[in-house]
Amino acid sequence: MERGRKEQKGNTGTGHLAWLDVLRAMATVSVVCVHVFSLAAAQLLPGCMPFRILDALTFTFLMCNPLFLMISGALLLPVSGERAVAFYAKRFTKAAIPLAVYYILYVCAKEGLSWLYPVNWFPMLQRILAGEPYEAPHFWLVYVILELYVLTPFLRGILQHIPDSVSVGVTAVIFAVNAFDLYFPLYGRSSFLSRIVDTSAGVFILGYVLSEKCDKRLERFLISGGVVSYALSVFRILYTDTYRILFNQNAPAVMLFSAAVFLTVRRMNEGKRSARFPVRLLSKYSYSILLIHWGTLHFAVKKVLKVDVMSGGIVGGCLLAVVLTLLISAAGAIVVDHLLIFPLQAFWRKAWAALAGKRRRADG
Repeated sequence: MERGRKEQKGNTGTGHLAWLDVLRAMATVSVVCVHVFSLAAAQLLPGCMPFRILDALTFTFLMCNPLFLMISGALLLPVSGERAVAFYAKRFTKAAIPLAVYYILYVCAKEGLSWLYPVNWFPMLQRILAGEPYEAPHFWLVYVILELYVLTPFLRGILQHIPDSVSVGVTAVIFAVNAFDLYFPLYGRSSFLSRIVDTSAGVFILGYVLSEKCDKRLERFLISGGVVSYALSVFRILYTDTYRILFNQNAPAVMLFSAAVFLTVRRMNEGKRSARFPVRLLSKYSYSILLIHWGTLHFAVKKVLKVDVMSGGIVGGCLLAVVLTLLISAAGAIVVDHLLIFPLQAFWRKAWAALAGKRRRADG
């Protein structure tokens, strides 16, 4: 989710990397597709073939959640030489400020502008700290990412000392831990690893491993495993009745498919410094589009424009809803970012720089 345009020392290569832009754009489009196809499936009788096709499409784009986490891990974890205080002041706030702005916008749109009165600022802060709002349930992913930001300075010190030779073992442990946490409860047993896995730390670390320590043998295994697991999962969705567990980002099938997409995009764009303009645009505003798209879909597209996701069959209306949601969300993200978020982030950077300078003078 980190949108920095330059990679710091310790990350893969130097300068801008096009494959990260492509992955962010894919994740952004995918998260919109998931919610559109889920909305369409909710209007059908469970078990019928159109319902199953929509579920298969939803599963296909469910890679969005692991991709966002892996991208953040690939960007944040390799960086070295950055103090924890500086990280929290610069990078954590870069994610936290947009969350707070869009949180307030959602609440005010639903409950009125009275939340902007100073008397309600502290209650609003309490609501933000309490987690995702009812008006925007998709914010859960952003809160997970912020939790991982909190862990990042500590994970860096551990991971950067892991030799490349054990990357296969690290990857195997991540998959095994997630699988245990997912499948143990099915047999009436509680996984002792759930407190760790539920933060999605394993997927976050996987992004670092795949971008920094993945050799060709592991890469081929994960790509081929992702293709096979995806094909088997789609077959299971279309022709069996026991597939709901696949709709979990910790499911091995989802993780394998997401890892395969991650590695394939990296391989196809390796060495490129720039992606096409639409990809760069989606990448630059991916975080804000992620935050705003829920309101765009359910209000602007569904209620104002009255787009029926089931019109034109099970695909036609969905495609129209996806395109409109992306276009309107991108426009809204650009406006909100430039009017509110960028000025607030600039103000914070100046305030932090002034505070840091004052401390240096005091120490000197």
